[in-house]
Amino acid sequence: MSSELEILQRALQREKAARKQAEQILEGKSRELYQLTQELKGANAKLEDGLTEKTSELQGVFGNLVDAYVLMDISGNAIKMNHSAKELFGYDINQEKLNIITLIYKEDYEYAMNSFQELIVKGSFSNYQARVYTKHKGVRTVHINASLILNKENQPIAAQGIVRDITEELKQKQIFEEQKKQLSAIVENSSLGIALTQFGKILQTNKAFQDLLGYTQDELLQREVKDISLKEGYVESENNMKKMNDGEIDNFSVNKRYLKQDGTVFWAKTNVAAVRNEDGSIKYQVALIEDITEQLEFEKQRNRLVKNLEKSNKELNDYAHIVSHDLKSPLRSMNALLTWLKEDYVDVLDDNAHNSLNMLLKKVDKMDHLISGILKYSSIDKVDHPKQSITLRDIVTDIIDVIHIPDHITIKIITELPVIEGDKFRLQQLFQNLIGNAVKYNDKEQGIITVSCEQKDEFWEFAIADNGAGISKKYHHKIFQIFQTLDNKNESTGIGLSIVKKIVDLYDGKIWLVSKEGVGTTFYFTLKSKI
Repeated sequence: MSSELEILQRALQREKAARKQAEQILEGKSRELYQLTQELKGANAKLEDGLTEKTSELQGVFGNLVDAYVLMDISGNAIKMNHSAKELFGYDINQEKLNIITLIYKEDYEYAMNSFQELIVKGSFSNYQARVYTKHKGVRTVHINASLILNKENQPIAAQGIVRDITEELKQKQIFEEQKKQLSAIVENSSLGIALTQFGKILQTNKAFQDLLGYTQDELLQREVKDISLKEGYVESENNMKKMNDGEIDNFSVNKRYLKQDGTVFWAKTNVAAVRNEDGSIKYQVALIEDITEQLEFEKQRNRLVKNLEKSNKELNDYAHIVSHDLKSPLRSMNALLTWLKEDYVDVLDDNAHNSLNMLLKKVDKMDHLISGILKYSSIDKVDHPKQSITLRDIVTDIIDVIHIPDHITIKIITELPVIEGDKFRLQQLFQNLIGNAVKYNDKEQGIITVSCEQKDEFWEFAIADNGAGISKKYHHKIFQIFQTLDNKNESTGIGLSIVKKIVDLYDGKIWLVSKEGVGTTFYFTLKSKI
């Protein structure tokens, strides 16, 4: 009995030990399982965070993509479109269904279907270009890169594409190409020689340049600028080129001689302009070459003619002074003799003789005035007087005070007269002749003469009007010519208005008149504010 009990106790102890060992093993496995569970939870959390982060990033890229993005099923039904796609096509698939195939331009339909088959076979295509209908913008030209989306069984379930509107880009390209053609036509048909160079090397020329030098295009492309330039002219251009390369200047102009293929030379005006890179460095130089050989020869001839003309004018001016002096001397003698005759034979000569002597004295006096007028006309543009600011109101007021004005004539200045820069002597002659004529030829009981002015751009326009006898229209064209007079009065020389015109011409102005016989005359003339 005791032995059975001992056996039972030992069995219980072994069972207890085994249970305890099993519990320890279970506890260890449970701990490992818990740790593994926690690690899995942490991994899942990280995975979820990563997925959320990637999803957010993709969503941001999708939403902010500048080009249109379209996701569609194999039948062409739009599944997803970003904002740019909505803007381009004008459809919101959240509000209405859209099948992309319906947007294909009818003339491009066959090409589009062929491209779609290429997508199915190859899995993608790029650089597809076609026209599409949009809801609001009409027909647009688009560029598409597309790819298939496959399931686990590698079967196509959808397609996605990046769509870029290139309508305006194509228009600008077309405009650019058209302008390029136009520019090429201008360059090729220009009468100026045009050359494109780079650091002295000739890169391109037009026909006019080739004709000037006598070379073909290919021959010129084998040469440098120094090969077709004379040494002294090339040195001057080289100095300017250095300044251009250093950024001191962007263009320059020189007159230089070029060497033709046949060995002859010609003078040309050369304008060179820089074409720069974004960093300011020289990319090309464009040269415009104009043959000025004949022009320079013409200028030499003109200079010779001008010098000869100046010499002739001086000689004529001197001659006018000499002739005036030589003519006036006998006139003074005639005047003195006639006066002595009148005085010495006052009791001997009858009335007819006295009248004849008086007429002779008047003729002598008129001749004296005529010679003085010729001298004045010939020297009006020869004598240099200092230019100064002239107050024309003072000039006109002084003239009114100096010349004889009959009691029945009134002179009025009806507007402000300007201050202009010029020659006081000439301006005084101008106004005095016109006002004097208006006084002299006024036949009304109450004569009225007005002086006025208004500004017109860089000129002042003056008007001197009278209510005198007027001038017939048939004489309007001749009264400014020297020695032309409209009456037979002894005191008229026909030089006054020719002097007026000459002075107005000196001021780059114009003079004309408006007149009606029996009503009056208005002389208009313009003067620059500075001369």
